[in-house]
Amino acid sequence: MPEENEYLFGTHDDELRRLGFQHQVWIREAAAAWHRAGFGAGSHVLDLGCGPGYTTCDLALLVGQGGSVTGVDVSPRFVAHTRAQAAARGLGNVVAHVQDAESLELAAGEFDGVYSRWVLTYLRRPEEAIRGAARALKPGGRMVIHDYSHYEGLQLVPEHPAFRRGIDIVIAQWRESGGDPAVGARLPAMMADAGLEVLSITPVHRVARPGDVLWRWPRTFFDNYLPALVASGAMTEDERLAFDAAWRAAEAHPGGFFATPPMLEVLAIRH
Repeated sequence: MPEENEYLFGTHDDELRRLGFQHQVWIREAAAAWHRAGFGAGSHVLDLGCGPGYTTCDLALLVGQGGSVTGVDVSPRFVAHTRAQAAARGLGNVVAHVQDAESLELAAGEFDGVYSRWVLTYLRRPEEAIRGAARALKPGGRMVIHDYSHYEGLQLVPEHPAFRRGIDIVIAQWRESGGDPAVGARLPAMMADAGLEVLSITPVHRVARPGDVLWRWPRTFFDNYLPALVASGAMTEDERLAFDAAWRAAEAHPGGFFATPPMLEVLAIRH
């Protein structure tokens, strides 16, 4: 299980690999959001909750040597990984700092853009992260966020109570840690309260069939996290095995599919 104040799902090697795969699966949606936000050559962008730096490095390629990307994350291991990845790829326009997203220490008006994905959902005070990031934006700067608006809305078909039971346990642990798996629904109001004008609210929702690359995405999470839930006593081994059996049944079913948890893309500007 994670250290206090660190990422809910840990920073171990398996999680680093999972996050790398996750970034590959969702890069199309991220890149489209960056385009809508106007990030490009010469932009100075904040990657809020940068994790191990996969997004940070892709943003650094986008903005080029005339721009820069600053990654901040509460995890020292993730920040070290971000720095190492940037160095390995020869990206001299990346800096990364250990900072708590809820109490950012950034200069006012420092950035042209802010991006964050699946970070606010784990915070106890996401509104503080939005407020701090908004202060760091220049006038005309844009913030674009991807986050879950109704995690409970994910769907595995054919449906099975063992799968739903497992998801209920995951969500209960999430909320117990202080997170909000529906934070996306609150994003527009939080942005407005931070002095930003919301320009667009876009749903992000995908469906995977067995054999699709996207089909593997939730499994990498479940394979990493459910054993930890069993070890902590939050889930029984029988519940985990029943969950896995329900997944295999859907995978073998000719009509089987997985619908990703509903997410929102919210884009806002600072005037």
